[in-house]
Amino acid sequence: MRHCDSELHVTGRSEYTDDVAPPEGLLHGVVFGSPIAHGKIRKLDTSAALAMDGVRGVYTYDDIPGEKIIGAIIQDEPLFAYDEVMYIGHPLALIVADTIENARKALKVCQVEIDLLPITVCPREAYAAGDLLQPERVFEKGDVESVWDECDFVVEGKIDLAGQDHTYLETNRARAVPMEDDQVKVYSSTQSPSAGQKTIAAVLGVPMHKVEVDVKRLGGGFGGKEDQATHWACMSAIAAVALNRPVQIVLSRVEDMVMTGKRHPYKQDFKIGLTKEGKILAFDVAHFQNSGAYMDLSAPVLERTVLHATNAYAIPHVKILAVACRTHLPPNTAYRGFGGPQGMFALEVAIYKAATAMDVRADWIQSRNLIS
Repeated sequence: MRHCDSELHVTGRSEYTDDVAPPEGLLHGVVFGSPIAHGKIRKLDTSAALAMDGVRGVYTYDDIPGEKIIGAIIQDEPLFAYDEVMYIGHPLALIVADTIENARKALKVCQVEIDLLPITVCPREAYAAGDLLQPERVFEKGDVESVWDECDFVVEGKIDLAGQDHTYLETNRARAVPMEDDQVKVYSSTQSPSAGQKTIAAVLGVPMHKVEVDVKRLGGGFGGKEDQATHWACMSAIAAVALNRPVQIVLSRVEDMVMTGKRHPYKQDFKIGLTKEGKILAFDVAHFQNSGAYMDLSAPVLERTVLHATNAYAIPHVKILAVACRTHLPPNTAYRGFGGPQGMFALEVAIYKAATAMDVRADWIQSRNLIS
């Protein structure tokens, strides 16, 4: 099938969020984020930024007219940090100016005093401390403890599975334009326009019909813009309504990588038992998900991990521990596969290690005369 936009893409004529001709009076917003990963906010001072040439407004937690806490699964994430910062880049304020250059100059004079608190980046450590985003869950089939003695081979191991960045070509961005009758139109690079509409309306304190979200196309997302694009759309809408001027936010590549979550890293413990013929009798696995500072989409991602934990294998005795662990990283989020790759990977590693212990790989290679 031919893609409807293929000619536009290859000739560079495709228009994305900020390629559309800017409306008259467009202002530019930049986000001031936390310089440290965890701490209590003692004082936030944006007065010097507000006094800079070209600056039209500075917006913080106190300037949100409606709901101040957002979230796709549970509402646990402040749009702007107000009491405690939970990760490097945690948004503290939005600076809006007449040019992006003036906005970035003002960004440099923002000041925040933060009392440093302990930092956790390892999900196993978070689990040991009881710092969870939801209660741990255990899924069982059969009884793994009853069959270890029947296994000819029992292999255990630990896995440190890193995440990946989405690295979409178009970074997160949004443009909010105030319209008639207190309405606002938001052009957003998002995978979830309806979620954006709902959250923008809540943050502004207006009915949903007052908010329109327009998504013509987006330059990549892979799950990274399923929920997290909403934040920037909300921020731009707050400033646009307050100033009655169009406001655009475009994250730089560095800002996007620092301030937004990625594919969930996991720490995993496994124990697998097999007969000498290679039949898997039991599999015990613990998935310690590095969820980041807030829930985002961590709960359904973890559920998908559990659903794929036995991969394509029929195993009579299975025990799966699944834990969403809070760490001081940006909230991790959806990514292609949505937790499935993490679940399948643990069993593949277990089988590989079991095959090594059983010399299965050497027998297979020798049977095909691949080595002498």
